[in-house]
Amino acid sequence: MRDTEAGGVTTWAARGWAQEDGTGAEETGIGGATLRRLVDAWPRRAAVTSRAEMVQDRAEFDPAVPDYPLEIVPFAEHPRFLAAAPEQRQRVLTGLWIGYNERVIATEQLIAEPAFDLVMRGVFPGSDDLLVRQSVQQAVVDEGFHTYMHMLAIDRARELRQVHSRPAQPELVTYRRLRRTLAEMPERWERDVAVLVWGAVAETCINALLALLARDTTIQPMHSLITTLHLRDETAHGSVVVEVVRQLYARMNDAQRRTVIRCLPPALEAFAEQDLSTLHLELVTAGVEGADEIVDDLRATSSGRRLVRDFSGAQRMLQQLGLTHEVDFDFPERPEWSPAAGALR
Repeated sequence: MRDTEAGGVTTWAARGWAQEDGTGAEETGIGGATLRRLVDAWPRRAAVTSRAEMVQDRAEFDPAVPDYPLEIVPFAEHPRFLAAAPEQRQRVLTGLWIGYNERVIATEQLIAEPAFDLVMRGVFPGSDDLLVRQSVQQAVVDEGFHTYMHMLAIDRARELRQVHSRPAQPELVTYRRLRRTLAEMPERWERDVAVLVWGAVAETCINALLALLARDTTIQPMHSLITTLHLRDETAHGSVVVEVVRQLYARMNDAQRRTVIRCLPPALEAFAEQDLSTLHLELVTAGVEGADEIVDDLRATSSGRRLVRDFSGAQRMLQQLGLTHEVDFDFPERPEWSPAAGALR
């Protein structure tokens, strides 16, 4: 069945895709209590409504304090990196911090926001529910403020560290994988599902990236503050996304559900991947000798190829969808620092 357009907005209802088993658009109230609690808490919780002034504060800067946690740098103990001059290693850490912020912004703009936009445009059945629209619109507002926070972080780091130029960054690896998947899907409805899945995975897994820096006490305080504020919002977003996706999934037909299941493993793999080209770029930019050797050695190890190791948010989403045993993905053990460690049963 080919896609149809209604008033410029793709609508699943117009395609006649209500559940054959009767659990279609008339079903309401899925996760309603949770969404109501999250919507009502937003004015007190969201960084944009309650902590915006903190982002403007200029925290004390100590040039001797690194910009990025050395303990999570996958080549921190590599002989070639250890042999580099101290100022080169510092430039690498500054570059990793700036690149981290650039990738967070790209994730928001290329992965999360397009998924939210599909819901707000009514592409999926169930997305016209008032609580769904309120919670997703709040998340959209949050994402814009997160982009602003990380933009400030980049500007301040460049100013304080005298970084006058930056090399062009590789396209976000998560987005590259999404584009590859979309190119293999002839139908618009399939591509919409893929975008929704990628966005849901991003919103349930990004906590793992943010927590790596938010919990670190060895880096510049302003860096930890930015990631902590973002982390608080994304913790709520994870719950919003789980409830919203559960409501949308309940109203999908078998073909759509199979597409969700098919898209989840590549989306999880894409978000977990460590883009070695970004590491190589920072090493070369800082003038570290042996950058090729360092990256080749990382490529030969499984730990060097994986960036995210905490998938507790995504696992909770799969539980709520009843897909725990349907999705072919090798979830690693959750790290001890994960706030959700031991929470899943």
